[in-house]
Parts: sequence; structure tokens; C-alpha cells
Amino acid sequence: MKEFSHEYAEHWFHTPTPMEKAGGLWPIRAGHNKAKSNYKMGPRMITYYSVHFILDGEGMFTQNETNEKIQQGDIFCLLPNQTHQYSSNPDHPLKMFWLAFNGKQAIPLLKRIGITNYSTHVKGILNEEIIEILERLATHLKKDDEDDDLFGLSIIYKLFHSLSIQSKQKNLAPTTPRNWLKKSQEYMDMHFAENISVKDVAKYVGIHRSYFTDSFVNEVGVTPSKYLLALKMNRALELITEKTHTITEIALSLGYSDLYSFSRAFKNYYEVSPNQYLTKE
Repeated sequence: MKEFSHEYAEHWFHTPTPMEKAGGLWPIRAGHNKAKSNYKMGPRMITYYSVHFILDGEGMFTQNETNEKIQQGDIFCLLPNQTHQYSSNPDHPLKMFWLAFNGKQAIPLLKRIGITNYSTHVKGILNEEIIEILERLATHLKKDDEDDDLFGLSIIYKLFHSLSIQSKQKNLAPTTPRNWLKKSQEYMDMHFAENISVKDVAKYVGIHRSYFTDSFVNEVGVTPSKYLLALKMNRALELITEKTHTITEIALSLGYSDLYSFSRAFKNYYEVSPNQYLTKE
């Protein structure tokens, strides 16, 4: 790394190839550093997106009039044409890697890892796998081989993929309840008769099961399991009322393993057995 007045750093500048520009994301620059005690960047603006990965140390980051502490394991993103500044704690200097990029996929990719115009700092997202990918990316960018642009893009997409997985596992990305709620309800409305579980639904929307259940109750007023049961029982009532199917056919069509388990669930829900309800009709 080369010594500067405020840091030791290495920079890699990249001119996107025509193939990269034809896609949804292309790198512009990258680098890594080790801050000195007087390290401070900004206030300034850039014209592209730049994600900074904090490998060690701590400091402060300001953007959109929000001032936040940053530390090892965090990432933060500089937004285009937004004034920002960041500095290092003199007693625990920052050590960072950064990747700057642009393209129409930049916003949706950043959103997947928890970064939006209103939330540009994600805490504790880095792990060993992500750091290894950064090292591979650094090795590739040092070469800056135009004929190897596809390989470089594959590393960048792998990086975002790993960040996205880590963000979901740690529930780091800010979620809009209405978005995942609608998605989970649509999934249950479509597949309730296919013996899906609450765990299946939580996995589908990418939220931890316990968090999903608690949030669903707060938003809908019932647990996901009761919501699924209501869907099954409402459909069972419709089918029984039609009188075109046997009780066994209805039971198996709604995902129950046998007539007994369906009849028991129906009676617990409606306080009469399927046959009793059919007789009343």
C-alpha cells in the first residue's frame, strides 16, 4: 500500500467494458486502506455508489444528516450526489475495503442487503466468507484484464449474494411488514391445501420463523398456523356444502393424511363433525 497523509491505501480504477455497460451493474473503482490517527474523508459527494466494508477499527459516518458509529463487521454505502463524511477513531483506526459501482441493478441489489436511501449503514454483516470474496475481488481488480470482465462480474454478484444471505439470516435488512405480509398471505392462500407449514412460509419470505410468527400476529391478529387452519376449514365447508365429494376426498384434497385427522380438526374448529354438518345441511 502507498502512504498518504491520512492513510495507507491501494486504489484500483476501472473503465467499464461495453459488455459490462450493457448489463445491470459495473464496477468503477475499488481499494483498501489502513487509516492513520488523523483519518477523515469529506464532507464531499460522489456520482456513483460505493460500499465500504469495515475489516477492523471504528469511526463515525455521516450522510443524510444522520451520524452513526461504524465498527468492524459493518458496511456503509455512499450514495450518488449525497454529501457524506467519515472518520476514524484515533485509538482504533479503520481498516476498510471499498467497491464503487453503478448500473440499473445497483438499487435493488443494495436493497437486498439492507441499504436504502434512508438506511445506508448495516451493522455486523461481514463474515469469513464475505471477506474471502473481497480478497478474490481485489486479486482480480489488480489485473484489470478487459477479457476477464465476466469473471469479475461473477465475483461481484457472488459478493452481493453472500451479503444478501447474511442479511436475511441476521434479520439485518429493514423489512416493510406490508411487503412480506402480503407475500406470505398470497403464498398461504395459494398453497394451504398442500400441507405447508409455518416454517415453509417463513422460509419463503426470508424471515426467521419466530420473528415471522410474532410479526404476523401483530399485523394480522392471529398466528400463521391459525390463518392456515382457517383457510382449510373455510374451503372444507365450501366443499361439504357442494355435496359433490366424499368426506375422504375432501380430507385428502386439503392435505390431511387421513379421514380421522381431518374430521378431528373440523370438529375442533366448528364443534360438529363433517358428517354431522352434512346431515344438518
